[in-house]
Amino acid sequence: MAPPQTSQQTGTPLSPAELSYLHTSLTLTPPIRPDSRTPTQFRPLIAESDILPSTNGSARMIWGDGGECVVGVKAEVEKNSASTGGARDWIEISVEVSGQRDDDAFLGMTVAESLLVPGSGVLERLVLGERFHWKVFVDILLLTPPLSHPATLLTLTTYLALRNTFLPRLVSEVAEDPVFDDDWDNALALYPIGRIPPPITLLVVSVGENIFFDPTREELAVGDVALAVSICGKKVVGVRTLEGGSGGVGREVIKRVIKESHEVAEEVFGSLNSVGEGD
Repeated sequence: MAPPQTSQQTGTPLSPAELSYLHTSLTLTPPIRPDSRTPTQFRPLIAESDILPSTNGSARMIWGDGGECVVGVKAEVEKNSASTGGARDWIEISVEVSGQRDDDAFLGMTVAESLLVPGSGVLERLVLGERFHWKVFVDILLLTPPLSHPATLLTLTTYLALRNTFLPRLVSEVAEDPVFDDDWDNALALYPIGRIPPPITLLVVSVGENIFFDPTREELAVGDVALAVSICGKKVVGVRTLEGGSGGVGREVIKRVIKESHEVAEEVFGSLNSVGEGD
């Protein structure tokens, strides 16, 4: 075990002795989490969609530790250009943290890395004939930052907003300037049912031989390493380490993280897809 860190180093109110006790409880078999959750269990959250009437899609989510996020998706027609970013510039993501003056570039990059994964097919659905395309703006407002890392909160809220994003149906020919059906009931989903859904990122922390999903701030403080696992459909498309942690991670732990992430993501997708069904 790494030397216990102070509360100033970890950002938690726990003393080194309390952190050491927490580390020990998380390495037990079976492990004991402070809030009695199982290793794969998420904290309760509140989620709703279609909350912003002037957008093509929107969602709001309140995390278990008080973090709150609102995402709005808007789209406009843009002419094709030979920009350096190519089709990747067709989706623009901005993250604004309440109380900060500038957009948080790191958090925006975290969402973009998971969103623009190969094989999602979303860029192909933005094509409007030969000369135009949809430009999609994903605006993320972190009203109340969570106590733990916000990556999961941001991507789950973004997922919910994108799954409820609709674009007017194109009625013009491929070589013509785009003309759309003005009946909103005929609008097309950006992510149709049955196609690859938007990706999400799950936060995982390893402590000894055990791994935990949706870690709290205290669990992150005593973890060996924190991992952000991006999942698109039924495939893990990326695993990257986040700042923090007191050690490294072995190959076997990575294999377990990938395996269990598939199972956890399936439950998360099912829960998010049920939001709004009873309305």
